Amino acid sequence: MATVYVVQEVRNRNFFPARKFGDLVALASADSQVVLSATPMIQRLRSGLENFNSEDYLLLSGDPIIMGLAVHIALQANDGEATLLKWDKAASDYYPVIIDLNDEERDYGDRYI
Repeated sequence: MATVYVVQEVRNRNFFPARKFGDLVALASADSQVVLSATPMIQRLRSGLENFNSEDYLLLSGDPIIMGLAVHIALQANDGEATLLKWDKAASDYYPVIIDLNDEERDYGDRYI
């Protein structure tokens, strides 16, 4: 089964709707911060995303710096491709957005649920 990597937990935010895409795994706690040096967070994200692959999703939440680092690391881990989950307020649900830095035509199959 796919994994949904929640970049950062956010107090009082329910990520339950994203469970239809896979098992939820938080990369950083709600209290995590990038202060003065991003190195500790980069190490934490690299460790958490070391198995990130084309079947997985990255749910962007929390600190914008941590989100940017997570996207960068996920793209590195998966040869320039990552699928992000974007919240649609009107539908109250997430939908996938595929990022492919290789600009290749690919068959993404059923990535759109």
